[in-house]
Formats: sequence, structure tokens, C-alpha cells
Amino acid sequence: MNYKKEYKKYLVSAILDTANNKIASKTLMTAFAIYLGLPDFWIGLYVVLDTVTNIVQVFAAPLFSKIGQSKKVVLTNYAIYRISSLMFIFIPFISTDINIRTILFFIPAIIYAITGELGYITFVNWRMTLLKKEDREKFYATKYAFKNTVVLTFSLIMGLLLDHYKMLGNELIGYVILFIIIFVIAFIDIFIRSRTYKPIIKQDSINVKTSIKMPAKDRNFRKVLTFCGLYRFAIGIGTVFLNVFILRYLGISYTYYSILNIVLALSEAIFGIFWSKKIKERQWLKIMIPMSLIYIVSFLMLSIFTNNILFYLLPLIYLLIGCGNSAYDLYDNIAIYENSKEGFETSYVTFERFIEGLITIIIPVLTSTIFFQDSVHSIKTTFFVALLSFIGILIYLTTKKKKI
Repeated sequence: MNYKKEYKKYLVSAILDTANNKIASKTLMTAFAIYLGLPDFWIGLYVVLDTVTNIVQVFAAPLFSKIGQSKKVVLTNYAIYRISSLMFIFIPFISTDINIRTILFFIPAIIYAITGELGYITFVNWRMTLLKKEDREKFYATKYAFKNTVVLTFSLIMGLLLDHYKMLGNELIGYVILFIIIFVIAFIDIFIRSRTYKPIIKQDSINVKTSIKMPAKDRNFRKVLTFCGLYRFAIGIGTVFLNVFILRYLGISYTYYSILNIVLALSEAIFGIFWSKKIKERQWLKIMIPMSLIYIVSFLMLSIFTNNILFYLLPLIYLLIGCGNSAYDLYDNIAIYENSKEGFETSYVTFERFIEGLITIIIPVLTSTIFFQDSVHSIKTTFFVALLSFIGILIYLTTKKKKI
């Protein structure tokens, strides 16, 4: 096995994978759901769906331990995952009824979310097993830099293309072209993964009970679970309707929407490199406390300013959110794995995802009570709840000096 060669393959596939995720779930799909006419609540549910379905990851560790993390099975699951993201484009041709469109939208969305969760842990485990510890920060910082370059380019194309066809009175053509681009990226990604070395995974066969019991009883790991659970609720409730807010209620153009996603991508790329230099000694509080402050400022602006002012403040808000995202993503990709018991990393990571899913279920339940009607005031409430949640996280980190 040529380490440098395989390192590059893993890096390229990770860039393509995360870029496609960014494109399909956070930018294009939200805009497409609004184009289809889906109500605010259901769009918000879609936004958190991938985190809610983290629950199924607790079954992934036992499943893949029994089949030896078969490369053929994992790649088949991954192919289904990617193909399902392309099924959305057929919805406008099938029905114009909003209820039917909503149902049709969630069928591939659920398939996409579940297969994505089932396959996630195996790729993380392969990647972390292959990577030398001293290369991990560099790998993820580089991944963010290149991934966000892809997103930047795509976002610009998306905005200009959709605005062009919207002006011509046919947005659908623009969406068809964009889904074709997603297909091409996915095809290249699957092709590279099929020719990438699968490291030897040394792991005993485990069951669901063990997968839950072991990390749950680990007192040191509970601190990780507590922090991650608090974060997922705070960021989930804060961003669940963010895209709906700016596209539907602020009425921004697709081009402006694309510019915001470019700002977000650049912010994540630049600050990803910045944060990675701060965690050489794994002193995570040095980036988690500033991260909390950054989110507090972001959601404070979203909560208190009027729509007219927010229209101009959005680039700054997206810059700050990108900075916060890059800090947590480093923790998510490195700290959780490294705080796991050796030999049982898969169980620990999947259990953490399981807890994230349980916590995130609270969000649609909570918003279903808040959202008695689609309105900007209801969305403002979610921003305020996020603000209070991140203040709580900051207090948790600073007063108890938790080692996370």
C-alpha cells in the first residue's frame, strides 16, 4: 500500500463527498423545496432530517462488524445514497399538488438520509485508520479548503443559472442542469472510492447492546456526549429555518443566495486552517469558547434586527456562522474519534451520532408547536432560542472548565 497515493485518493473522495453534501442538502435542495412550494415546517424538517437519522448509526457498528465492513456492501450502500439525491428532479413532472409533492420529496430524502448515516461511520473509520495521527489536522484543513472551493464555484454557477432561467420564466431547466452536475460529481466520487485501498480494520464483533452500553458507561466520554448534544440542539434550532427565512421572507435573489454560500464556504475554509493550528495540544476549549461567542453574536443579529437591516448584514452573519462551523467540524472529525476507546471507535462514534439524532428530534417537535402558521415571527423565535442555547453552552464551558 502506497500511503501517499492512498492519502490523496481519500482526500479527493472526501472533498467530492462533502462538496456534494453541501450542494445537495444545504443550498440547492432548500431552494428546490421552496420552488416546489413545500410549507416552512416540512422544509425545516428536511433540513434536520440528516441529523435525526443519525439514530440509525447505532445499528451501523454491529452491522458492519458482522460483515467485516465489506467494501462491496459499503460502496453499494453509498451508490444508493448518491442515486437517491437525484430522484428529486422528477417531482415537478409528476404532480403539481403540494401534498403529493411533499410526500414525493420525503421518499428520496429519507432514503438519502438513512443510507448516508449507515455508510458514514465506515468511511470515517477507514479514513482515520489509514491516516497517521500527525496528518489528521492537515487532512481536514486541506479537505475544507478544496471542498469549499468546489462549493464556491458551484454556488456561483447555481445563482446565475437559476436567476437566468427564472427571468426567462422556467427555473426548472436551471434545476435540471444543476442535478446533472451533482450526478457527475457523484459518479467520479464512487469511481475513485471503488479503486481506493480499504485498510485492515481490527474490530471484534459487537451487538447493539454493546454498541450502546460501552460508550454510555464511559464517564470521560459523557462529557463529549453532553457538549455535542447541546451543540446539535443549538445549531439545529438556529439554522432549521434560516434558508427559508432568507429565500422566502427576505426575498433575496438566487445570485445573492449563492454569494452568501460562497461567503460561508470561504469562511469555513479559511478558519478551518486557523482553528487547526490551535488544537495541536488538543486543548479544545481554546476554540470551543470562541466558537460559542461567535454563534451568540450571529443569532443575536438574526433575532433583533429588522428584515431591511438583515438584508445587508447577511454576509457578515454567514461569515461568522462559517467560522463557528469550521471550529466544531474539527472537533467532530477528530476529538470524538480520539476520545473513543481503542478498538471500539466505531461504536463510540455511532453512539455519539445516535445521541445527536435523539436530541435533534426535539427540534421538529418544538417547531411544530411554534409554527402554528408560516410566519417570519415564528422563525425569529427559533433564532432567539438558538441564542439562549449558545449562551448556555458558553456558561457550561467557562464555569465548569469541562475537558471536552
